[in-house]
Amino acid sequence: MRWDVGIDLGTENVRMAVWKEGPVLDAAAALAFREGRDTPVCCGDAARQLYGRTCEGMSVVSPLRDGALENNFIADRMFHWLYRQLELSGRKRRFNVLITCAPFSRPVQREALLSAAIDAGAAAAALIRSDAAVALGAGLDLNAPEAKLLVDAGAGKLSATLFTFGRVAAYGYLPYGMNRIDERIQRILRTDCGYRIGRNGAREIKHTLGSALPKTAAADVIMHMTGFSMFDRLPRNFDVETRPVLEACEDVMRELTGLCASVVDNAPEELSADLNDAGAVLAGGGAEMTGLDKRIGDALGIPCRLAEAPSTCGIRGVYRIMENPDDYKAAFMDQKFNAAWR
Repeated sequence: MRWDVGIDLGTENVRMAVWKEGPVLDAAAALAFREGRDTPVCCGDAARQLYGRTCEGMSVVSPLRDGALENNFIADRMFHWLYRQLELSGRKRRFNVLITCAPFSRPVQREALLSAAIDAGAAAAALIRSDAAVALGAGLDLNAPEAKLLVDAGAGKLSATLFTFGRVAAYGYLPYGMNRIDERIQRILRTDCGYRIGRNGAREIKHTLGSALPKTAAADVIMHMTGFSMFDRLPRNFDVETRPVLEACEDVMRELTGLCASVVDNAPEELSADLNDAGAVLAGGGAEMTGLDKRIGDALGIPCRLAEAPSTCGIRGVYRIMENPDDYKAAFMDQKFNAAWR
């Protein structure tokens, strides 16, 4: 079967690829709704700009939470919007869709995701392992006998997967992603400093002051921010120090390195030995945190490299599967057809 459209649906972003064209869309996985209405006011990047700025009766939502489907209606609206971007929503044109899905998703979540893609207008939809797509996009040869270790540091999920002969030899995940750091930064600033900031501000602080190597991070850096003072009940400018940000990062970093170590420990001995030469590959939207590749490499005692353009590895891998689906049958999870097209 030929797959016409590939979709890498993540917690924060959604990306699309089209047969013979490659990746064509990169947008925020967000939709803005008015209370009582089923049609979104805006979608994508326009909706993301409304985070923390919505008025009464309006909300900004995403189909996924922590890497798994949370609301099938929101997913249906998202697919409708995505198809319209490529003018695929007309029922006169048949097209098949390939969608990434977290391996730890429950069967009911997978079925709901497939149904949303079909109801929005696709003739057929299939789910593929998101970690397999990211590994292919990072340049790994999954069908080789040598072990390939992928660490996916996404916004909504953290996972480590060991591949060999196109199949999964060992796998582990955490039920949250790098967004957990943003939440902890917001909590620390609220409880310890008395300031409330939004998720965009927390993300900016994480990218500027966050580090996976707290011992080597500069401790005297100060970042100027604007937030809401809980003491004055007014907006105020304040300074953010490095120490609380590193504390917010450390818990997640420690758990991520422990996850990677457990995956390697549970792998067969010969595959673990392959990693001395092959090392690990780090990808995902949160992979560019300062020193994360070195932190993982030091914890495992093997080389660890950062993939090229780590945040877009997923959609590049989806397109590789679209080009040669028979070579990656082990990456497929579930499939569903639209009865009207059969």
